[in-house]
Amino acid sequence: MDPILTAPSEKIEAALHHFKMEIVGIRAGRANPALIENVQVSAYGSIMKLNEVGNISAPQPTLLTVQVWDASILDNVIKAIQEANLGLNPSNEGNLIRLPIPPLTHERREEFIKILHQKIENSRVEIRQIRHDFRNEWKKEQEDGKYGEDEFFRREKILQELVDKKIIEVEGLGKAKEEELTQI
Repeated sequence: MDPILTAPSEKIEAALHHFKMEIVGIRAGRANPALIENVQVSAYGSIMKLNEVGNISAPQPTLLTVQVWDASILDNVIKAIQEANLGLNPSNEGNLIRLPIPPLTHERREEFIKILHQKIENSRVEIRQIRHDFRNEWKKEQEDGKYGEDEFFRREKILQELVDKKIIEVEGLGKAKEEELTQI
């Protein structure tokens, strides 16, 4: 990879990673610990992720369990799961929280697909914004005489190729997730 693409590539990869984490949280009707691991819980005077305060597992295809390490924050965990608006109804069994995964209705699937499309578009916009920011930075450097017009166009071309490749990757991930959501 061209060394001038290192910084843009790192930013684009970070945006792609963020997109992947967001779509993992979109539920497809079967238990997946990733569905709730990033739920924000108020614990010990700060905000923590659910996977930082307990052990999440999927003992059955339609059940998630959260083994909270400290019973004193159990109510906060239950409240956080309810407020995450994931359509899950936690039940308290001592230090264990059970989360039965209800089957998805057609309407809920459609809603999740709309959310997915929104996240795909947000990711595309974020990647294009990164391209725009670096292009402007390079244009300013070129105008300041750091390099010529040919070098600017060369950089712009390879950045565009990277952006195109990553947007295709985002769309591929989105398509796979949409297929997962439409399967019954």
